[in-house]
Amino acid sequence: MKDMPNKTRCAKVSVRSRRVSSNKYSSFFVVLKLFWPVWSEPVTAFLRLLKKLSSIVVGGLIYRATAYFEPFSTKVRSILQGRTTHMKIGLFAKKFNVSVDTVRYYTSLGFLIPIKKESYYEYDQTCEDDMAFITQLKSLHFTLNEIDNILKVKRVTLLRDLDDWERFVQLLAAKKDELAAEIARLYEAMSNIDTIIESVHHKKEEKTVTGISLSLIPLLRCPVCFGPFQLQNTLILQEWIVDASVHCECGYGARIEGGILYAPNLDDSIENSAYLYEPKTVAEVTTELTRLMEKSGLFIYQLLKKAPLTNKVILEPSIDTFVLLPKYLHLLPDDALYIFCGSNQEMVEKLKGKITYINPKLKVLYIVNTSLHLPIANNSVDYIIDSLSFNDYALFNPVFPLTKLSRHCKDDTSIIGIFSHYKKGTKSIQKMYELYPNALPLNFEKGFIQTHMEICHFELVETIPIGETKQPGIYIEHHVGEESFHMEGYMAKKRCDS
Repeated sequence: MKDMPNKTRCAKVSVRSRRVSSNKYSSFFVVLKLFWPVWSEPVTAFLRLLKKLSSIVVGGLIYRATAYFEPFSTKVRSILQGRTTHMKIGLFAKKFNVSVDTVRYYTSLGFLIPIKKESYYEYDQTCEDDMAFITQLKSLHFTLNEIDNILKVKRVTLLRDLDDWERFVQLLAAKKDELAAEIARLYEAMSNIDTIIESVHHKKEEKTVTGISLSLIPLLRCPVCFGPFQLQNTLILQEWIVDASVHCECGYGARIEGGILYAPNLDDSIENSAYLYEPKTVAEVTTELTRLMEKSGLFIYQLLKKAPLTNKVILEPSIDTFVLLPKYLHLLPDDALYIFCGSNQEMVEKLKGKITYINPKLKVLYIVNTSLHLPIANNSVDYIIDSLSFNDYALFNPVFPLTKLSRHCKDDTSIIGIFSHYKKGTKSIQKMYELYPNALPLNFEKGFIQTHMEICHFELVETIPIGETKQPGIYIEHHVGEESFHMEGYMAKKRCDS
C-alpha cells in the first residue's frame, strides 16, 4: 500500500462480529480512512477492508469479522488468499494454455461471461472457474454442445445438492457409454487396418512379375528405319518378356529391363525433371487442382467407355506431369493394348507397379523415352490420351508432341485429352516464357490445342470446360497471383482429307 498513490477515500462498513468469550453476535459500523490505489475498483477495495477487519480490538475486546456477501464469495476468497481477480484476455488465455481466439470463441458461445470494461473484457475468478470446468469437460471428450448444456445445468442449479449432482453423474455415465462404444469402433478400425497391412505385405511377398506381353512384339518397330527388331539374351517368364537386348539392322538399339522398354532419345529433347508420383510433387499440388484432375480423368473415362476398345491400341505419352488413365483401367476392357511413355525412369517404374497391382493380366507396354521417337509401328495407335501431356511437353520443347506421334496414328485415330490455359496477355503467360524460353508459341493460351491440331491435320470435335482454379499450387511454377487457371476437355479426330 505504501507504493500506491496517496488518494484517500472513506467507507462505511457494516460488520457482523462476536466476542471471543460469547456466542452472541452483534453488529456495528466502522468508518475507516484508507489509502486506496486509484485503479482499484470499489468491490476490490471493499474486500480489502474486510481483510483489515478480520481481527480488530475495540475497547480491549477481540472481535472477529465475518463477511456474508454470498454473490461475491468466490472473489472474497480470492482477495483473502492474495489471488488476482481480473485478467485481460491475453493473460487469461496464457494461464489456460489456449489461444486468444479460443477464449474469444468461448466468450461468444456464452461459456465465459467476462466483465465489459470500455473496449475490452476482463476475466474474473468466476471465468477462471468456468474455464477450468470447461477444460476438464473437454479432456473427458465432451463436445461443445454438450459442454453448453452442462454449463446451463451448473449455472441454474449451482450443483449444490445431491439431486443436482445426480443429474450431472447421469451425463457423465452417458458420456462414458458413448466413449466405450467409440473405443469399440476404434478397435475394429485398428483390426481392419492390420488386415490391410497384412494383405499389402502378402502382395509384396508374392512379387508378381510382369513384362512386355508376347502379343505386343508385332507392335514393336525401329523408329529410324521402321523395320522389325531382333531380340537377344531374352528372359521370358510365362507370357512376359522381362529382359532382352533389342537391335535393328540399321544400328538402332534399345533394351528391355524389368519389363520396361528403354528407348534412346534421337534428339536433344528436354525432359521434365519432376514427376507426378514424387512426394515433393504431390505436396506442391493443391486440393483444388487435384479435384480438377479428378474431373478430367472422369471426362476421359466417359468417352473411352463409349468407344469400342477390344484389341485397340491406346497410347498415353509424356506421363511425367499427370497420368489419368490408370485409375480407370479396372473399368476398361482387359483385351485392349495399352502403351505408357515417360521420360522419368522412376515414374514409369512406379506406374508399372501400380498397374500390376490393379490388374497384372493387362497387356501393357512401358517405354522410357523423352524425344517421343517411340519404337512402335506406324499406323498402329487407335487412341491417344493427352493428360496435359501436350501442354507439358511444349513447355520444355518448341515442338507440338503430335508432330512426332502422328506417324503412329491410323486414319480414324481419336485423341481424348485435357488442356489448360489462361486468358491472353496474363502475367502467368509472361512468366511462363521467362521460366521456359523454349516453350512453343501459344502454349497455355485458349487457341493452343486447336491451332496445332489443325497443323497436324486433326480437328476438334468436342470441347467441354472442366473448371478453373486461382490456386493450382507451386507445381505450376508460372502461375501468378489470383489469375484463373482453366482446364478443358477435348476430343479430336484425324481429318478425312489428310
